Amino acid sequence: MKLRDYIIIGSILLIVGVLYIWVTYFGPESGSIAYVYQDNDIVIEVNFEDDSYILYPQTGYEDYPMPSAPIDGEGGDIAFIIIGSYVHQGERTKVYIEIDWDRKAIRIQKDETPKQIGVRRNWYDGTGLPAISLPSKVFIVFESSANNEVDGVV
Repeated sequence: MKLRDYIIIGSILLIVGVLYIWVTYFGPESGSIAYVYQDNDIVIEVNFEDDSYILYPQTGYEDYPMPSAPIDGEGGDIAFIIIGSYVHQGERTKVYIEIDWDRKAIRIQKDETPKQIGVRRNWYDGTGLPAISLPSKVFIVFESSANNEVDGVV
């Protein structure tokens, strides 16, 4: 390789490094309100600014979301059980959502689906990709404030 090749490779690595640092440290801030959706309906709204939450009854399952105990020693402060869309042995499975006020994070603690992909995401604080459990049709999204306005018009 010639000197020109080293300069080109070094320049590319430098540009990639600067872009990574820029996106990581100067990117958009994560929101303060987490929404837990099940089948495109909000079932839990978590406000990390004042450590509060609002539960919305699930369609067809008025007792859910149901409060539950978090796993000991893993930092969670409160947990909820919601009913997912995945059907196993004729019944819809449960999804366990856990909230940690100190980290300002939320996670899918346990999922009764076969591969538990959403559980592997671990704690989610709004940065990176959202926490999703596709078989249960559950996903968690952060927003900066409560949004009751129209997003767009077609």
